[in-house]
Amino acid sequence: MSENVTHVVDTITDLQLTEDGLYLLLHGNQPTTAIHRSVLDHLLVALPNAIEHSDRVINRNDHTAFAYQSYGWEIGRLNGTEVAVLRFRLAGNMGLSFSLPLEQIPPLIEALSGVAASAGAAVAQVRSDAVTLQ
Repeated sequence: MSENVTHVVDTITDLQLTEDGLYLLLHGNQPTTAIHRSVLDHLLVALPNAIEHSDRVINRNDHTAFAYQSYGWEIGRLNGTEVAVLRFRLAGNMGLSFSLPLEQIPPLIEALSGVAASAGAAVAQVRSDAVTLQ
């Protein structure tokens, strides 16, 4: 029986998917690391929390927060369903999408308008043709 050994990844120079799409390969100054598709969703959720917690420990500040920087967004319905997709464009032209039921859109718009108004920004009227995905 093999024992578990910690594999340290401290640099990523390139990422690629295997031809079958089952593994994400991380290349860097360590042996190539292969991460199976089944764990990528878990990592997506865990990484922002780990970054925020790490920043809190390193900076000794329990109020440190983490958020990805967005360089653009698009929103639309998912294949004509009752689900909206909100996609944020991140650094390196990567994207991160979230889905939510259409009935959650009005309270989201209200909350976003409230945040904008609290910062003194003009709040635009919502247009029904402002959909960018179909």
